Parts: sequence; structure tokens; C-alpha cells
Amino acid sequence: MADVIVASATPWGHGALATVRFSGPDVRALLSRVVVPMGGKLPHGRSMRVALHDDGAQFDDGLAVYSAGPRSYTGEDTLEVNCHGNPLIVQRLLSVSIRAGARLALPGEFTKRALLSGKVDLMGAEAVDQLCRATTEAGLHIARTAMDGHLRAWLEEVRARLVVVAAELEARLDYPADELALEGDQSLLDSLAEVAVRAQSLADTAASGRVQVEGARVALVGSVNAGKSSLFNALMGRERALVHERAGTTRDVLEVRTTLGGLQITLLDTAGERPTDDPIEAAGLALAQTLTADADLLLIVLRARVGGATKVETEILSRTAHRRRLVVYNGVDSPHDPAPDQALCTVAPTGEGVEKLKLALVDRLLECPQNDHDLVIASARQADLLYTMAAAAEEAIEALPFAGVAVAADAVTRCIESMDHLTGADTREDVLDAVFARFCIGK
Repeated sequence: MADVIVASATPWGHGALATVRFSGPDVRALLSRVVVPMGGKLPHGRSMRVALHDDGAQFDDGLAVYSAGPRSYTGEDTLEVNCHGNPLIVQRLLSVSIRAGARLALPGEFTKRALLSGKVDLMGAEAVDQLCRATTEAGLHIARTAMDGHLRAWLEEVRARLVVVAAELEARLDYPADELALEGDQSLLDSLAEVAVRAQSLADTAASGRVQVEGARVALVGSVNAGKSSLFNALMGRERALVHERAGTTRDVLEVRTTLGGLQITLLDTAGERPTDDPIEAAGLALAQTLTADADLLLIVLRARVGGATKVETEILSRTAHRRRLVVYNGVDSPHDPAPDQALCTVAPTGEGVEKLKLALVDRLLECPQNDHDLVIASARQADLLYTMAAAAEEAIEALPFAGVAVAADAVTRCIESMDHLTGADTREDVLDAVFARFCIGK
């Protein structure tokens, strides 16, 4: 944090305006020959027209806003320059600033400095990233809720309850012969049980929250000639996948992004499954299983036929039983047996049942367990720590009546430590590096 950092805060390309950000100690003095005010010294918190100079020659003009630390986003002296939106101008401003002594910012370094200066906690910093990347209005709301402190207020409430439990257990350890207990065992167990339930329920919202912020990947999986490509085209509303009566037409995985019900969704049309000796077809099947391993939802497409599911379809249903999925009974033959239980019926070539499938698909992706404050998170890191909290609280519940106060106290301490990792109060540098690596350069 001894360096002055600089980065473009607007997308690279031509536009009306571009913003270049600076942060670091005494940034105004460092850039005095680069960003030259037209009308006196740059004031704190107010915009002023400036000339941009390179070796004394003006190459552009614009508006600059200077904020003296700690009254700034990063807690340091900051400067934001709005110039004309030509990449040549932006690049020249970056170059002359680096020659003056600044350096290019790392991804997320502005927000990381805000964290290190105490301007924001780690959950708030993650919310900044989510706010920039959200693909839905609901995703924006999730990020805004975290930035506004609602999630932190929830954690502070839970932490206060844990601190009371920890203090009670420590008092029993330090003075086992004295009657210093203010809380009975049942009260402690009730508090720990509530913490476990609340942490678990909030962690369970992460899958739905991530979909609302980042979008979802939905893969169509089934046997050959189940009508996956026809259904893929019907969901897209236009023909993107080749459809042919010959089995095995689709050998690669086709990915297309679309929007359904306000959600950004990437649809994957995969190769139909069947036993094969063809190395190209086998490679396509292997690729399909690899690319669908992290899909948020599987559409298992069964071909409507007399006689029910085939051996390959039965194997697919068994293999995906633990996955989030919808089973689609696609009517490409007639007559056919009744659809399996809970299957959605479609006739892809005519579009019959497709709108109902779209609604079910969105509802399935947005399924979200309710919790006491209707909070939703969108971070896998946060979910992992909340699950760790819940597990530690459960361990303390089991330990108190049987293993003793010392074991229970240790579990409660670990529960509190997980909470501190959530906020960044006790987080390793490598964890911070991993969090901020995915940020935009200028954020």
C-alpha cells in the first residue's frame, strides 16, 4: 500500500467518456505534472476541470475528483479522472502516470485496499464484485443486501450469541468448583442448536444465489434420438442444433447463451448416449460428461416410446439421481406409454409443453430454502464457512453432555473463528489473493 496504483475503471473501447482511477499516498503531488487543474489546487470531494499533460504538452482535458484519505473508497488519497473515451487517450494517461511513479493495479486492488483500511469487510468486498457481475435484478438485490450491511448484522447477532456460550464454557473451565454458571446446559444447547440451524439454512441458499448473480448452466442429457437437439432448438426459439433422424448426429457439445424468465442461462446440447466402438463418438460422450459435471441443472430427455425406458435411459436416470434435474418425456413417437411420474411432457417439433418446461426450469434453478432473515448468499466461500460453523456448533452440542466442557469450548471457538474468516477479521493473505483475483482490474 506504499505504491500509487492506477487502472482504467471503464471497459476498453471507444465511448463518450472513460474513467481512470488512482489510489495511494499523496497521489495529488505525484501526478501534479500529469493531471493539471484549471483553476487552482484540486479540492477534496468536488470535481474540477483538468488538463492532461505528457512532458508538458496537453493531450486531453476532462474532469477530476480528488478525495483525501481516509475519506475515500480505499481509505487512501484517491483521484478519478474522466477523460474522452478513446483508448489511445486512456493508454497515454496510464503510460505517463506510470512514468511519473504509479504502477498498474492488480485485479480488485482498489477494493482490497478498502478492506485493509477497514472501509469494508470481506463480505462487503465480495458483494462489490457480485454487484458488478450480476445478471439479474434478483442478483443485484443479493449484492446490495450484503453491501448495505444486512448480512453483517445477521452475523453480529449470531456471533454475540456464540460469545455468550463461549464465555460460559470458559468460566466453567477456569473455575470448575465455583458456582459461576449463569446459563444452564439446556440454554447453551438451545443457543448452539439455533446457531447450527441458522448457519445451515443460510449456506443452503448459495446455489440459488449464485445462479441469480452469475447465471446457470443447463445441460440436456439423454440417449441417442431422444430429441435433445429438437428440444434445444425449441428452448432457444430458433434452430441452432442440427436435427436428423439418423442416430448420433450430435457428437460435440453445443453451448448457447439465452435468457429464460429473467435468468441468464447457458444451454448445453450433448451427444446422445449409447454403446459405441466409434472413437469420435466415444470422445464426444466423454466430453459431454466432463462438461456437464458442473452443470447447475440437468434436463434428462427420455424418448416417448412404447415399452418405457431403455437400458441406456435407465442407466442415465440412475447415474443422475443425486443431481439437480428435471426429467422430460419428449413425444417424438406415437402412440406411447404414459409419462413417468414427475416427468414433464413435451413435443419438441410442435413446441407443445415447451413453455411449461421453461417455467419449471427457472423455478427449479431458483429453489431457495427460507431462513429467518430471508437472506441469500451467492459465494461458495461463504457457504463453506457457514457449513463449517454449523458442523462446529453440532459438535459442541454432542460434546457438552458427554465429552465435557473443554471439548465443547474448543468447538465453539472454531465456530467463532469460521465466522471471523467470513468477515475477513481473521483471514490468510492467500485467501484474500484468491478472492480478489476474479475482480475487475479497476475495481
